[in-house]
Amino acid sequence: MAAPCGVSTSDGSHKENLIDERKRKRMESNRESARRSRIRKQIQLDKLTSEANELKKEKNKLAYALCETKKGCLIVETENSVLRSQAFELANRLEALKLILRQMDILAVDPWYLNQYSYY
Repeated sequence: MAAPCGVSTSDGSHKENLIDERKRKRMESNRESARRSRIRKQIQLDKLTSEANELKKEKNKLAYALCETKKGCLIVETENSVLRSQAFELANRLEALKLILRQMDILAVDPWYLNQYSYY
């Protein structure tokens, strides 16, 4: 019996084998491409994970440095407050001493001033 459309059965079988071979090669190529894509994605994921870990370490270092800086700032603010208070006290004492010196100058210049307020 003859094959339809003038195609021999051996030619049809050969074409089917050729199509099957192309399909198999394309599937194999697609699998290899997918494997390479998974490898690239894994490498990218590993890089990003490593970068995230480095950024976390840097964040922790910066947080520690910020905490230490805040502690130092608090110490300086406390010392500054003490120094301002001491400066205020010293300024008051200086004014009191100046007043005493002015009174002593008055007494040295005008002894009558001393006699006027003396109760002896």
